[in-house]
Amino acid sequence: MAFGSARPPGGRLPADVTGFVGREAELSTANALLERSRLVTVLGPGGVGKTRLALRAAAQAAGNYAHGARCVELSDLRVPRLLPQTVADALGVAVQACRPPLDALTAYLSECELLLVLDTCEHLLDACAALTGPLLARSPGLTVLATSRQALDVPGEHVLPVSPLPLPAPGATGDGDALTLLVQRAAAVAPGFTLTDANRAQAAALCRRLDGLPLAIELAAVRLRALPLDRLLAQAGDTFALLGPGRSTSPARHRTLRAAVDWSHELCTPAERLLWARLSVFAGPFGLTAADAVATDAELPAPAFLTALVGLTEKSVVQRLDERRGCYRLPALLREYGAERLRERGREGGEACRGRFVAHYRAQLVAFRADFATSAQLARYRALAAERQNLDAALEYAAADGGLQGLTAVMWAYWLCAGLPVEATTWMARALRERQEPSQDRVMTLAWCSMFTGNQGDRAGASSLADEAVATADRLRDTRASAWAALAASAARFHDGGPSHGPALVRAAGTLMHRAGDRTGRRIAALHLSFAHLLAGQPAATLDTARTTLELLGENGAEQGDQDGQDVQDGQDDQDDQDGQDGQDDQSGQTGNSDLSDQNGQRGQSGHSGHSGQDSTECYIYGSQLSTCGLAHLMLGAPAEAADALRRAVLLKGCLEDVLGVASATELLAWLAADEGRARRAARLFGATAALWRRVGPHPMVGNAQLQALHDEYERQARTALGARRFAALAAEGASLTLDQAVRYAAEDGRPASGTGRRALTARAAPASAALTRREREVAELVAAGLSNRRIAERLVISKRTVDAHIEHILGKLGYSSRTQISALLREEGASEAGGEG
Repeated sequence: MAFGSARPPGGRLPADVTGFVGREAELSTANALLERSRLVTVLGPGGVGKTRLALRAAAQAAGNYAHGARCVELSDLRVPRLLPQTVADALGVAVQACRPPLDALTAYLSECELLLVLDTCEHLLDACAALTGPLLARSPGLTVLATSRQALDVPGEHVLPVSPLPLPAPGATGDGDALTLLVQRAAAVAPGFTLTDANRAQAAALCRRLDGLPLAIELAAVRLRALPLDRLLAQAGDTFALLGPGRSTSPARHRTLRAAVDWSHELCTPAERLLWARLSVFAGPFGLTAADAVATDAELPAPAFLTALVGLTEKSVVQRLDERRGCYRLPALLREYGAERLRERGREGGEACRGRFVAHYRAQLVAFRADFATSAQLARYRALAAERQNLDAALEYAAADGGLQGLTAVMWAYWLCAGLPVEATTWMARALRERQEPSQDRVMTLAWCSMFTGNQGDRAGASSLADEAVATADRLRDTRASAWAALAASAARFHDGGPSHGPALVRAAGTLMHRAGDRTGRRIAALHLSFAHLLAGQPAATLDTARTTLELLGENGAEQGDQDGQDVQDGQDDQDDQDGQDGQDDQSGQTGNSDLSDQNGQRGQSGHSGHSGQDSTECYIYGSQLSTCGLAHLMLGAPAEAADALRRAVLLKGCLEDVLGVASATELLAWLAADEGRARRAARLFGATAALWRRVGPHPMVGNAQLQALHDEYERQARTALGARRFAALAAEGASLTLDQAVRYAAEDGRPASGTGRRALTARAAPASAALTRREREVAELVAAGLSNRRIAERLVISKRTVDAHIEHILGKLGYSSRTQISALLREEGASEAGGEG
C-alpha cells in the first residue's frame, strides 16, 4: 500500500484518507472476476497502485459476503513459515500451542463466507501458494484477493494486470487520471496549488516523465511543498534522488521510490538483474530479436537470457505489450534504475552493451536502405518508425563513442521516408564535426546532409556541403561515393531552374549511379531528373522522364533490394537492365543517360500510368513522382490528371507519415482547388500545408522562388474570393488537422477536377558553368587559361590525378567532349556578363 489508507486492527479494511482517482475499468473487471473466481491476483510493478485498487474493489464487493472483507498486510513478514500464524493473528483466530496454525485457520475459515485480501505477496510466493491452495479447497465460502508483483501460479487463479495511470497526450485538452492525481495531491500538500493554462503543460510533462506511476506522482506532489512545479520538472533527471522520503506512515517499501524498486530488484535472480541492467539501454519498446542481440553474450547466453526475460516479465519488471508480436517495454523509472546498475558494472560492461545496441540498429537501417526502393519499403519503414525512441538512443550512444557517421550514413532512408529534414541535418551536422578523414560514411553523410539542407530552402548551405562531398569522394576515388556526391551537387543546383544545366547535372549523376550498379541511386536520380525538368519549365519532359522512374521501380530484380552497403563493380547490373547502355560518353559528347531518358519503350502522355510497380507498396519514390507529375499536368492544363496523381501521391506519402511529401502534394491540391474556384477547400488545404511546412523547416516550398510565386498567386486568388477574414478562419481549420486528418481531407475528394491550369514555371536563365562546384569552376578557369593538367595541379596544390577527375566531371556535367569547349564556354559567359554590365 502507498499513500491514502490507514490500517485498522483485526484485519478490517483500512479507510481511505485521500481521494481515489480513476481505475473505473479495472474496478469493473475486478468485481466481475470476484463474482466468478475464488482467487484473483492484482498484478503490477511496485508503486502502480495495486493495493489501493484491491482495497477499493474489496470494499465494493464486501456486501456480497456474509462476513465481509478482511485484509492482511504481508510486506513486513520475512519468514515464510510464519505466514499461517500472521494471517491467523490478523483475523483474530486463536491458535493453541498443540495445534498447527494452518489447521486452526482452516477450521475458522471453513465456517465463514469471507473475502480475504492478501496484500504484497511477491516475496512470499511459495508460502502464499501453499497457504491459499488448502484454504480454498477446505473453505467453500472463502475468496482470496491478492496483490503481487508476480502471479501465485495456483490452480484457478485469475490475474488482473494493473498499468500506470493514463497520461495526458501532448497537446490534448483532456487531463488524464495521472494529471488529476497530481493536482489533487499537490493541492492537499501545497495550499493554493491549482492547474492553470500556464502550468498545465509542465504538470503534464512531469506526469509523463514519471510514466504515470501513482507512487512517483504522490512523491512528486509532496515535493511541491518546497519546489515550484517548473523547478521540480527541471530537476527530474535523477528521479530517485529527487523523489526521496515520503510520508513516514507509508510502508517502508513505499517511503521512497528507490525503496519500491529496490524491493523488486531484491526479488530477482542474478541473471534477471543482469538482464534488467542491459535492457535499460532501450529507450522505448523492443522486440525479442533486438533484446537478444543486445543483451546476450558469454556471461548471459541465449538460454539464460530467455529464462531471465520470462522471469522479469512475470515479476512485472518488463511489460509485454503485444502477445502476438512479442513486443516488450521496460518502464521509464525501472529503466533509469537499470541504467544505474549497468554503470555499476563498469565502463566496459556498459560500452559493450551499448555497442551491441548501436550495431543492431545499424543493421536494421542497412537492411532498410537496401530495400528502400522495393515493395518491402513500407513494412520495413513502419517497423523502424515504431522504434524511433530506440533509434534516437542509438544516435546518442554512437555520438558518445565517436561512431555517429556510421549511423548517419545509413539512416538517410529512414529520415527521407519520415520527411524529417531538420532532424536529419541536426544529427548529420553533429556527425560531420566528429571525424574529418575521408570515408564512404563521410561522403554519404555530406551528400544527404546537403540534400536535406536543400529541402529546407538553404541553397548556399546545400551547395557547400555538396562541394565537400564531391571533393571527399574524389580523394577516395570510389565510384559509388562519387555518384552520391554528384547527385547531391545536382540537387543543390537544379532547384534554381534553368534548362541549361539542371537536367544535365542530374543525368551525369544518374550515369555515375549506373556505373556503380546502385539501383536505389538510379531510381532517386531518375526522380530528380523529372523534377529538374519541371523546375526548368519543361512539364512535357517531366512526364516523359517520369515513365523511366516508374519503370525502374518495377524492373526485374528490384524486389531483391540493393547491395549498396558495399562497393559494386562498375557495370555489374548491365545484364539485368536492358534499358541501359554502357554508361560511357558517346561520340557526340553527350553523357550516357539512357537509363534516365526515354529509351524504355513507347513514350506516354501520363507519367504515372501503366507501370509495373504501380501496385507495389513502394511509397516514397512513387509518391514523389506522382506529385511531380501532378504539377506537370496542372501546368499543361490537365486538371483531371493532376488531381488523380496528387490524390494518390498524398495517400502514399501519408502511409509513410512523410511530412514533407504530404505537404508537397497537399500544397498542389490547394492550387488545384483554387484554380477550380473551390476557395473554401483551397483555404483549408493552404492552412494544413502551412502547418506542415513549419514542421519541415523555415522555408516553405523547399525554398524555390518559382514555386513560392505560384503559391502566392493561388493563395491570393482564394483569399480574394473569400475575403481575408473568412479565408483566415478556414485556414485555421486546416492548420488544426492532424497529419492523418490532412491526408484524408486532401485525398478523399470525389468531385471531378475542372480547372484550367496552365500556369508555367518561368525558366530562369543561368550560366551553364553554374552546374560546376567551386573547385570545378577553378579548374575550368585554369583550363580556359591554357594550363595543362600538371600545371593546374601545381597551381591548386592538388594531385594531377585529382585534376583529371575534376575535368572528367566538368565534361560530364556540361555534356562536352573536349577542353576547348570548356574554354569557349567561359569566354562566351564572360563576354555576356561584360555586355550586361554595359
